[in-house]
Amino acid sequence: MNQPAPVRLALFGQPVANSQSPRIHALFGRQLGIDVDYRLIETGTHGLDEKLAEFRRLGGTGANLTVPLKQAGVTLCRRIDEAARAAGAVNTLRLTDSEWHGYNTDGGGLMLDFKRLGLDIARRRVLIVGAGGAVAGLIQPLLKHNPSSMVIVNRTGERAEQLADRFDRPQQIYGGGFGLADENRPFDVLIQATSAGHARGLPPVKPAWLAGDGRVYDLNYGPAHQPFANWCRERAIEVSDGLGMLVGQAALAFEIWTGRRPQIAPVLAELLAE
Repeated sequence: MNQPAPVRLALFGQPVANSQSPRIHALFGRQLGIDVDYRLIETGTHGLDEKLAEFRRLGGTGANLTVPLKQAGVTLCRRIDEAARAAGAVNTLRLTDSEWHGYNTDGGGLMLDFKRLGLDIARRRVLIVGAGGAVAGLIQPLLKHNPSSMVIVNRTGERAEQLADRFDRPQQIYGGGFGLADENRPFDVLIQATSAGHARGLPPVKPAWLAGDGRVYDLNYGPAHQPFANWCRERAIEVSDGLGMLVGQAALAFEIWTGRRPQIAPVLAELLAE
């Protein structure tokens, strides 16, 4: 009896060598009895068209995009979903009728992890520190869960202000420099979304920004999470890392490609055990 061909998937970006994605999707495939061939393909924006065409010739049907390709992915797609349109960024591609269709699963993955953690933002005051490309995909899913307000702060305040202005609920979302956090504190939920940890640095977060029972979530995981984790530990602030979001957004992408959503908890547990 012939075995079905594996689902051929890949992650495109720069750098990708240390990505957890192949391991995550292998675990998803094992869980659901689906043979998965997930590759890492190193490329910047200038080589993306050629690398995608080669991937298609090899039978590729689905892909993830990471930095610096998420914005470029929008222009590659015949259609993009609502989340990708709101974010101005694509992190998941699916080949449909010989055309790439684009999706953004980042925000959905974050909300799945918030659910796992019992972190409800309804009628809560939310602060996002950082206004980089990853943040754009989070705002609409967060707003759909009805926080009482959302403030985005960034070293370059104008960038945070422009990002906030893209969304159609100005009475609920504001952007600016770090002083805006001082003016609007305290917050119930703080999301650390800068990349400072990759250079072993810290964002200029202040404990006074948090309410007494405030929750903290760092989009980073692994070594990039450690500087902020240490800062929180020294101040007795409980913090969750972004590994659960990574697995959550991957599960949503896997469902787009295969029609089946894997369970997140056992995969996350295995990654943590490793």
